[in-house]
Amino acid sequence: MSRVSIWLDILTPKQALLLGTLSIRLNKHGFNTIVTTRSYDYTEAVLKNLGISFTSIGGYGEDRYEKLIKEIERMHELLNIVNNRFDLTISYPNPLAARIAFGLGKPYIVLTDSPHSEIPSRLSLPLADYVVFSSCIPRETIEAYVYKNKSKLIQYNGVDEVEWLKDLTPDTYYVRLWELEPYSYAIVRPPEIKASYYRYSDAVELFRNIIKKLLENDLTIVYLPRYREDSVLKSIGHDKRIIIPEFEKGIVGHKLIYYASIVVTGGASLAREAALLGTPGLSLFPEDLYVDKCLQEKMLPLSRCKNIDECLAIITSYLKEPERYKGYALSLLKEFERPSDYVLKIVNEVA
Repeated sequence: MSRVSIWLDILTPKQALLLGTLSIRLNKHGFNTIVTTRSYDYTEAVLKNLGISFTSIGGYGEDRYEKLIKEIERMHELLNIVNNRFDLTISYPNPLAARIAFGLGKPYIVLTDSPHSEIPSRLSLPLADYVVFSSCIPRETIEAYVYKNKSKLIQYNGVDEVEWLKDLTPDTYYVRLWELEPYSYAIVRPPEIKASYYRYSDAVELFRNIIKKLLENDLTIVYLPRYREDSVLKSIGHDKRIIIPEFEKGIVGHKLIYYASIVVTGGASLAREAALLGTPGLSLFPEDLYVDKCLQEKMLPLSRCKNIDECLAIITSYLKEPERYKGYALSLLKEFERPSDYVLKIVNEVA
């Protein structure tokens, strides 16, 4: 009897961590996985660092027309590669994966923490057989996207980031590979300025001032750009105290996050990773997120700011005692569930 083959299509670095870790776990349980991705941000580097074999197809369109053209081309190439060689599909909300799975009559499993991400959700969740999401997210926010009695909704006690953090063993060796010392650095990730949801017109100035504040506190900056042409870096100029990992190599993020004094991001996932490891995480994401609120209610060090004065005040407060949350956060992390615990049950049910 041939092994069940599962196709995972990965679009972002966060998805690479989540679905890449899931792929490894599926392999350990005897399933074959086919992993596809695209050339965008640190996505390919994350998969390489996880030791995962993958096929990269397509890239990232900047305007609506280019996005549509690239998606049409990518869908055709994906279909040629995965063909009929898979038994079911797993992805984040992903219109191309949804359409291919539906067109070939394959079960489609979606993991999501992003009901606020309306367009991908509208174009993929209605075709999902199963949607797996955090109990932090109200059920009705996902129900709004699916057909009643067509999609099964499965919730778990945790957040996506638990999947790849659960088994982390803190180790200073990786930190010192980057010529850093514990708590001597901050990690900074700029916002997705090109994304349609991003509404801060002064994002570049905001992050320039945040970096300036961190440097004034004698911290080295590990800076993770989203685009090769980075407006924030351009506004700062060259500074030897700022480390910029190559897109092709990336970093094993959580190994650096654990010993960082603070993590500041224009997104949200990196700040949640930090908070779950007891490292102060500051998010400038422009919307309130259910999963963030959930972690904040559990008194983890996760904050959000909207303007420079608020951001600098939070940074100053966190830097006074960056290690204070470590023990509590790690004990809480052990209590959370992984989404893959439920995905494995589903796969065994439908395979």
